[in-house]
Amino acid sequence: MFGAGHPRPLHRKEVAMQVVRHAARHAVDHTLTVDPPDGRDAALPPASPATRFDVVYTLPEYLGFVHDHLTSTLRRMTPAQRLRQTLVPFAFAMTTLAIAWMIGPGWARTALLACGALALASLPAAVSAWVALIGTPVFVYKKRRMPHCAFRIDATGIERTTQAGTLVRSWAEIRGVRRYRRGVLLMYLRGAIPIPYRCLDRAQAAALRRFARARGGV
Repeated sequence: MFGAGHPRPLHRKEVAMQVVRHAARHAVDHTLTVDPPDGRDAALPPASPATRFDVVYTLPEYLGFVHDHLTSTLRRMTPAQRLRQTLVPFAFAMTTLAIAWMIGPGWARTALLACGALALASLPAAVSAWVALIGTPVFVYKKRRMPHCAFRIDATGIERTTQAGTLVRSWAEIRGVRRYRRGVLLMYLRGAIPIPYRCLDRAQAAALRRFARARGGV
């Protein structure tokens, strides 16, 4: 019963070594190795291509942008501001006209009548008349300087090229994007760039919205 055929009992240290080797082999068998992609596959996705289009503005289009922007500004006023914008000029006009009627003919009456007419003209209802009166010569002046505009819009900003030069605005400079009946108005600190819908196809309009929303526009 004590012959050489019986295995020798394992020493405690040998048992521990076998357990460690088994655990290491089990960990290797269940380890997932992922090769890193090469430089070409790991590159960032390409930036969206630039959107290019040309614009030749028309007088009705320009006046439409100005009118919509002014009326939008009036609508954004508080009720108290809108009431003051209407009542103060109206009350001033009625007062000056009444005084002019009472004092009789003369230079004072003429001056009061002129002041009353200007007060009535400042009412919100007279916006369309003022837009046509002031906007038309402004459009003619700009049309002579910039008869044709070539736009380039991408993720960095907006570039407008005319015979007067190139205007570049980054998206960080854009203070707001308004959508009106005739197009989109890109507003920055000292001016605005109107972009008519008719000059954009469906893909270009979607790209413009995407660029504007990614930079905090509408």
